[in-house]
Amino acid sequence: MTDDPETEARLAALETWREHQSALLDDLLDRTGPDEDDLPTAGLDPNRLVRWVHGHVTSVIARPLRGELHWCPVWWEHPEAVFRLEALRRAWTELAPDPGTAMSSWIRDHLDPCLRALLAADGPFVDCGHDDRFGARAGHTPLPTLPTAPYPDA
Repeated sequence: MTDDPETEARLAALETWREHQSALLDDLLDRTGPDEDDLPTAGLDPNRLVRWVHGHVTSVIARPLRGELHWCPVWWEHPEAVFRLEALRRAWTELAPDPGTAMSSWIRDHLDPCLRALLAADGPFVDCGHDDRFGARAGHTPLPTLPTAPYPDA
């Protein structure tokens, strides 16, 4: 490849990372049928959602968590995150079994917009003090949901 040992080491590390990511993707694509966490449910099952997010989202998504991007390792304590990720899971259960471009469509139409909203500088994790996946810098502060007024009886 090259005569530079540092470059060789970096290339080897990148190849190892690529093989790992390929194996994760192969595992997702080579399933013989949906597993328990891929089946739709009528209501929210928090345990199923956590398993699904950890197995299908956080295990394959890599973003630099600094600057304008925010994530919270205890995302399940943020109502907006739970709402969006459950919608994402339900879209997955509909699209993942389909052949062809279904997975690509799910990424483009569901995963990417969901991540943009969740990780954004004005997203639900903005006040959580976690630094580059290494732990808490400050307290864990879920944002309050939007205020509402009582609906007047007619």
